[in-house]
Amino acid sequence: MTSKNATPWASYDHESLKYFESYRGLYFSNIHRQLVKYLPNRINAKVLDIGCGSGRDALSLARRGYLVTAVDPSIKMLDLARLNNNHHNIEWFEDRLPELSTLEKNKYDFVLLSAVWMHVPPHERSAAISRISDLLEIDGHVAVSLRLGKPDPKRMMHPVSLEEILLHASNAGLSAIYCSKKHSDPLNRKEVCWQKVVFKKN
Repeated sequence: MTSKNATPWASYDHESLKYFESYRGLYFSNIHRQLVKYLPNRINAKVLDIGCGSGRDALSLARRGYLVTAVDPSIKMLDLARLNNNHHNIEWFEDRLPELSTLEKNKYDFVLLSAVWMHVPPHERSAAISRISDLLEIDGHVAVSLRLGKPDPKRMMHPVSLEEILLHASNAGLSAIYCSKKHSDPLNRKEVCWQKVVFKKN
């Protein structure tokens, strides 16, 4: 049973090494192949990885020449990510949606939320999308992966839907420019599938 005081990232703190090893075994080029064409087309573009987890995506983005800000609410996951993905183009911060207070008024060309949205409570999602929109440059992109299927209560997940995030995004000045078909889980969990959406700030 989940404690009333538990945070959505508590399980990641408690089992950080297990999750780190699991996610590190997946490759950016495979997981996000549909999203690559929406990445900025210039070196030193500013990229924000929200819920960076193992740091796998942050490192791949940094190696592409981007200046990456990687944030995660789990301090233990963040410590592992920082230790194992050292790169001069990455800055690491402990932070969470919807506040992202450490980022202040920064602006980014691309924002990635990979396997994050299901952890955002429904009552915080409108504020979360608005905050992301505030952080985006005009014509910037945000890519979101949606976990579809039965939520895992041990990890404090919530149901998500394409329709819901499209509505929140539209209200925040973001237009959907790509929506993938549903696809199977890369960790081979039969009860889970994924869908990716890319938004552009108008």
